[in-house]
Amino acid sequence: MFSNETALRFLQYSEQKCADLLMQARWPGGFRCPGCGSTAHYRISGRRLPLFACASCRRQCSLISGTVMERSRVPLRKWFTAIALISSRPISAAALADQIRVTYKTAWLMLHKLRSAMSRHEELDRLTGLVRLQLGNAGPRPLPWVRNLSDREHPFVIGGSMEGGPDGHVLGIKLMQDTGGDTYQWKITPQGALRFIDKHVDRSRSAVDLRTDTLGRTRVFSLWKIAMDIGCGINSVHRGVGAKYRQAYLNEYAYRFNQSSRGQNAERHLLHLAAASGAPTRKQLRDRPVPGRPDWDTYRNTRRMIAELKALAARLLPQAS
Repeated sequence: MFSNETALRFLQYSEQKCADLLMQARWPGGFRCPGCGSTAHYRISGRRLPLFACASCRRQCSLISGTVMERSRVPLRKWFTAIALISSRPISAAALADQIRVTYKTAWLMLHKLRSAMSRHEELDRLTGLVRLQLGNAGPRPLPWVRNLSDREHPFVIGGSMEGGPDGHVLGIKLMQDTGGDTYQWKITPQGALRFIDKHVDRSRSAVDLRTDTLGRTRVFSLWKIAMDIGCGINSVHRGVGAKYRQAYLNEYAYRFNQSSRGQNAERHLLHLAAASGAPTRKQLRDRPVPGRPDWDTYRNTRRMIAELKALAARLLPQAS
């Protein structure tokens, strides 16, 4: 992590310097045509940002086409500042708008485009080694005697690659919001565990430990603590997040944790992600379907659910049963 002043250093950069940095991140070996792959090209001058024309197929390509910055009129130094800020810590659209002097709508779109790059990376990267799961919650904690789910509670499943004993050091995490049926009354359901494993675990290079206590809870304290920090962060920084975009915010938190855990420079890594892939438009973001919500009110046979989860745990990791 670095200070806010360090992140804001990009605001002092010239557009030419930022263009050179983006050029290096996108084409480290020099321009390569995205259509035919040729390196032969000529540059068209007289534009705010570099425009290249391929000498082989004649295709024109600007510096920001095919990146998260495509179709954006925001100066590169402000994009770089947003990358530095979100790669270091959670930041709201209102705070970013104030920092880089753009409108709230522009800041909101910039952050969501960067989250889309983070999400693509998190969905491709999978957990390996010894994997354990834990239930998390983004929302105010319920009273101890309340079993049902309030409208402001949003459970999610956190999985981690572990090192050490039953509650060892967490090497990397993945987060999956419950869109219906993945959790039930502070337990992960067998269906939720399988969906998480299929989506986020490399089965050929991992072993999944789903051991539970007598109440059917996984009880991995180190993962629970990370989940609590994430839930509190979402509540305090963003004042809650709607179901339509919640998974993107969870991916953002997972991305930051994983980059820090691996000792990688999250700012540089995110810049390369932003330069290597496009992003959804504002309309595409707003047209996303709203996912379902978990149902903790309808009665479910918890004894059968716990028995099924224990049977699944025995299949996945026989020595843990």
